[in-house]
Amino acid sequence: ERLLASAVREQAGRVLAARRNLELTNEALTAARRTRDLLDRRVTEGGSTKLDANLAAVGALRLEADAALAGGELEGATIELRALVGLAPDAPLALSESLESLAAAPAVPRLTATAAIETRPDLREAIARIQLADARVEQVQRDARSEVSVLGGWTRNHWVFPQMGLNEQGMPVPIQNTFHTYVVGAKVTLPFSNRNQGALASVQAERNGAELLFTARQRAARAEIDAAVAREREARRAVEIYSTNVRELARQNVDVMLEAYDLGRFPLSDVLTEQRRYLEVEGAYTEVLLRAYEARAAVARAFGETP
Repeated sequence: ERLLASAVREQAGRVLAARRNLELTNEALTAARRTRDLLDRRVTEGGSTKLDANLAAVGALRLEADAALAGGELEGATIELRALVGLAPDAPLALSESLESLAAAPAVPRLTATAAIETRPDLREAIARIQLADARVEQVQRDARSEVSVLGGWTRNHWVFPQMGLNEQGMPVPIQNTFHTYVVGAKVTLPFSNRNQGALASVQAERNGAELLFTARQRAARAEIDAAVAREREARRAVEIYSTNVRELARQNVDVMLEAYDLGRFPLSDVLTEQRRYLEVEGAYTEVLLRAYEARAAVARAFGETP
């Protein structure tokens, strides 16, 4: 259940990332088409060169191809998410929250690290193995001890014959009698040569192995928690850097290039290159958001949280 919940969270993050990429690509495609149409009209009117119109058309076509790929990625990720949660391929599925809102929120586990380790099912299973091994050791040791068994019994038999006999007075009486049998004994088991040494060594080794397994899982769980918390903290820091500095600077660069192009200082190819660079920054921001979201999902998995 813990691993399945984590897999669902991670797949939902991929769907949200694919949706954001598609939205950004569609926005850029809409702007590129407007630019292409504008330059086509300017070429007709003699206010622009054919080369600029062709460059704008190439940029729009590239974005159209990118939008097709992004749409396929979103559809495929959504189908995989439906299958993961047990829905039909055509069942309705809507994710209301955005990747930005989920990635920006810090992970707040319900349990402390110590409590989470104690309640994780893989560690509880390891503890159960130790308890089972302890029970087997106790059983083998009990079978190897000296034992004294006390036995006792009583039997009552009543015999009657169809003939008649004479008593002391010479009177006829039935021939019969009652017999009581008492049995008392003791059984002593002394395991001189066979003390279950092989079986005892086997179960003790099994017990040691179970204890080592628990220790290994405990250390692994602690390392998983610490690593997940560290990655989540730094991933949110990367999101903050992109959201407050990188994206804003990239947007300003595009605006400056557009103004310079209108003034005739830069060719259209430089503007398109800068716009493409801005889309790459937004794509990198999506990857950072996804990394932060996956780090948050890893924290939930490490702490053993399920929905």
